Amino acid sequence: MEVVVREVMVPKGRNRRLTERDTEVLEWIGRWYGVTAEQVTREFAGVLPSRQVVYRRLRALTEMGLLSAGQLPGRRAQVFWVTKYAMELLNIAGTAGKPNTVEYNHDLAVIDLAQHIGEIRPDDELVTEREIRARDTPNQYTSTEPTYSVSTGENERGRRYPDLVGVRPDGTVWAHELERTRKPRPRLVRNMLLYVNADHISYAMYWAFPKLLRNVELAAEEANAASVELGRGQKIAVRVWGAGERGTE
Repeated sequence: MEVVVREVMVPKGRNRRLTERDTEVLEWIGRWYGVTAEQVTREFAGVLPSRQVVYRRLRALTEMGLLSAGQLPGRRAQVFWVTKYAMELLNIAGTAGKPNTVEYNHDLAVIDLAQHIGEIRPDDELVTEREIRARDTPNQYTSTEPTYSVSTGENERGRRYPDLVGVRPDGTVWAHELERTRKPRPRLVRNMLLYVNADHISYAMYWAFPKLLRNVELAAEEANAASVELGRGQKIAVRVWGAGERGTE
């Protein structure tokens, strides 16, 4: 039996019950910039019994003013994100906002990647970019060292935020980057060297879509050669990521 957490007044004036399960769903969605119902279904498999139940709960949470929903350009599925009301109600860190219309395909693909990492390394603590920004952006203009972002050296204040961070039980910190669009190799190498030079990042894993794999591998070879010269060993790893595995595209 579900535990009712609180009554929530919806705009129409009728109270709706917010359950413990609803809060778990909202808190998970709040870790991301926007999610699809399919991703919620996958994350809560065994808890929410079917995709139909997921859609019904997401619609209810939208009616309660806790989620916003929209159709993003080029995507058939709706995307859901938490509202400012939900973030204040559940004390979710960060600022409320709509999905980035430029980055949303990448952001949704990162969720698929995170769920894959969660399957292959279930003991890792995953930290999302949104969570990293909530931790590190407030101290960006102070002398405080970043938690998981890395310094770009620009005006001594620039930061680069990983797509994901995985903290293993032994304390090893892995930054994860998903490469789904082609970047010039020198730019890739510069980005990789930021992780090489970051003492608080143990390794960086670059997940590349198949058509980009060779370019990313060559960049990693160059970055690792520099890392070895610095006495830091090989800190950059590369893996292929297939969009077809998750239906991201």
